[in-house]
Amino acid sequence: MKISLKWLQDYVDVAEFFQKPEELAEALTRAGLEVEEITNRAKDFNHVVIGHILEKDKHPNADKLSLCRVSTGEGVVHQIVCGAQNHKAGDRVIVALPGAVLPGNFAIKKSAVRGVDSAGMLCSLKELGLAKESDGIAILPPDAPVGKSYAEYGGYDDITFELKVTPNRADCLSHYGLAREVACLFGKELKAPNAEPKTNSQSTKSEIALEVKAFDLCPRYTGRFIKGVKVGPSPEWLKKRIESVGLNSINNIVDVTNYVMMELGQPLHAFDAAFIGGKKIVVDRAIMGESFTKLDGATIPLTGDELTIRDANHAICLAGVVGGRNSGVTDDTANVFLEAAYFLPMSARKTSRTHGIDTDSAYRFSRGVDPDGALRGLNRATALILEVAGGEAYGDHHDFYPNPVKKAPVSISVQTVSDRLGYEAEEHKFVDFMKRLGCEVEKAGSAYKVLPPTFRFDLEQDMDLVEEYARLNGYEHIPEALPVFASAPSHHDKAFMLNRMTSELMRGEGFQQAFNFAFVGSKGEKAFLGSLETMKAAGLASSEKEIRIMNPLNEEMDVMRSSLSYGLFKNLNTNFHYGNMQGRLFEIGNTFAVKDDGSYGESSRLGLALWGKSSNLWNKALEYPIVFELKAAVEVLLKSLNISSYTWVTPANSSKGGTTGANEVPAFMHQGQYAQLLVEGKKVGFIGTLHPVLLDDNKIRVPAALAELDLDQLYKGQPRPYRIQSVSKFPVVERDFAFVMPKTLKVGDVLKDIRKAAAGLLVNVDVFDLYEGEKMEAGKKSVAIRLWLQDENATLQETQINEVTTKVLESLKKNFDLSVR
Repeated sequence: MKISLKWLQDYVDVAEFFQKPEELAEALTRAGLEVEEITNRAKDFNHVVIGHILEKDKHPNADKLSLCRVSTGEGVVHQIVCGAQNHKAGDRVIVALPGAVLPGNFAIKKSAVRGVDSAGMLCSLKELGLAKESDGIAILPPDAPVGKSYAEYGGYDDITFELKVTPNRADCLSHYGLAREVACLFGKELKAPNAEPKTNSQSTKSEIALEVKAFDLCPRYTGRFIKGVKVGPSPEWLKKRIESVGLNSINNIVDVTNYVMMELGQPLHAFDAAFIGGKKIVVDRAIMGESFTKLDGATIPLTGDELTIRDANHAICLAGVVGGRNSGVTDDTANVFLEAAYFLPMSARKTSRTHGIDTDSAYRFSRGVDPDGALRGLNRATALILEVAGGEAYGDHHDFYPNPVKKAPVSISVQTVSDRLGYEAEEHKFVDFMKRLGCEVEKAGSAYKVLPPTFRFDLEQDMDLVEEYARLNGYEHIPEALPVFASAPSHHDKAFMLNRMTSELMRGEGFQQAFNFAFVGSKGEKAFLGSLETMKAAGLASSEKEIRIMNPLNEEMDVMRSSLSYGLFKNLNTNFHYGNMQGRLFEIGNTFAVKDDGSYGESSRLGLALWGKSSNLWNKALEYPIVFELKAAVEVLLKSLNISSYTWVTPANSSKGGTTGANEVPAFMHQGQYAQLLVEGKKVGFIGTLHPVLLDDNKIRVPAALAELDLDQLYKGQPRPYRIQSVSKFPVVERDFAFVMPKTLKVGDVLKDIRKAAAGLLVNVDVFDLYEGEKMEAGKKSVAIRLWLQDENATLQETQINEVTTKVLESLKKNFDLSVR
């Protein structure tokens, strides 16, 4: 939210901060109202002053240029060449002197134009960024003070703050609300704006009737009839005020409603009384299926849950959110019905989110508007409309408020404040702070009864008042103190420690951690995952039935996620299109599914995403599927968890009955480069290359792979004990063999057979070479395997070595028909 310091000055003295706005910003930030940006508009007009044209002559070398002598005060005269022709001697003009930088980064400096020196520029409003079009240079009134800064003269010497207001501080979403806070922080006097309009003896109720049916959503509704207004452009002071905080000027009536909203925090709406059918306002819920046309002309269907402002025929306004096209003020409007109300935050927030309508009014009503401020806002807006648009304000206004909102008093002692903050709170300070906050304070024995104002929704219990004292007095006064260690610290949660270990391991493997929302868009996830039966086939709990969110933020976050893969793919896609051609991501998070008994299930998963290959002059990219890099990272994790009994299986040989083959491969996976992970005979997830069509559709020009594992299954029995063995003092013997085998034969099966045959003396076995050249028979490959043999109790003898290698060769011949090359 934007705040203007010049506007704020109307209600509290902040003159001292115009030269040092950073000090005010720091004080507000310390008090919980973060200032994100400070903009000094006057800096845009540095070296731009008011000048007086003393002489105007023709340029000696150009017919279309003029040569002017311009005074900028104190006897200083500048020679300036100008291309416009709408000025004359004696005019007051805007002069940009050397050193000024105009919009578009146009720097003004001394120069020669057609052989004649020019020391500045006479400016149009367009050149200053103050208008879209200009017929020539700006001519100022004859009484404009020569030499004065144009920023100061034109009212552009303002400083604005961009405030980040937390949801619980809706009372600060206005200039007067912030002034109240500043007055409290600095002990300054607060000046309230005038809100007493002059009204006639006629009755608003005789012109426009009111019926509030949905009083549960609209506890208070006020309205006044104003006759004979003249709609037109707003006066300059009003335009500048609302434009200073980022609003556009529309007309004097609408500008007043926006002004009061930014001044007092009370949104209002002005209806053209001529279009209120039946001369009656009805506050009621929408009719299911009816259409509503907004001010911008767009038509939306209503669900029946929205609170609407209606006339005798149809809805003319979505309460607290946006006005209807058939009710707004136009240039022909003569009579206005002005409303100011208090709508429940839940109602405005739901309507705004359901239809995706974000307005300044909805922003405030969604967070909470002061119910006691409705009439004050109505009166203030009435007084301003009479000032800028004329007309007559009718008396006997509407004020439906059958059950006034009342705050409950909070009982608290100063000792409680001291005990909670750890230092001695001062009683006179506490009372002063509470009164400056707008609370009523009454002494009750050794304690106080504090009645918070209706605009402070967040003050409900004694600890809220303790927090206010700490905030206003300064958090820096809270002393540092170690807690009393009366008992031993509790043990860390096991799942937390395992997740941290997994996270550190993945980072060690070169992956960066991703954090995604646990809710996703149902359409996007369904299109990406396809049938969730493929997830079940990989051992990952899932259900076709979605877990929908009752009040989603938007349609891209309307269900709880079934998988981590969709979120990681979106991360991958975004990173690639932002220029990250290679990367590794992992995520540890929960997924959600509906169980067979209808209850909700939650499981912890590890997701991995990898795309692109590292390649440079010294490290040429190797030609192998990228999924093997992902497989290596997963196997490092399994090893760290002390899991040795695992295997990778393809869908064609993983199922025993039921669906097989491609039906078990997720839609986003490459069918030929996909495998499921079995740990100790149980499926715990999958790994694979992303489908080429998916990559092509998303214009991802590098290979990519994904994996998703069930951590609940992997963590079972963790931490597993390690067997510690002493280092043998006897040497290891290596034996190398090269086998010719079919390309379809899995080397992992061969290694498994070797381990079984050489059990006892085998320390390790691994592949160290692979040959598939032209000298090999078609469909064959040569695999070189190294065996490490060792006896822990004695030096191996040749007979022992020969006995083991013979067993290995015989077993391979028997089981795979392999022979040494």
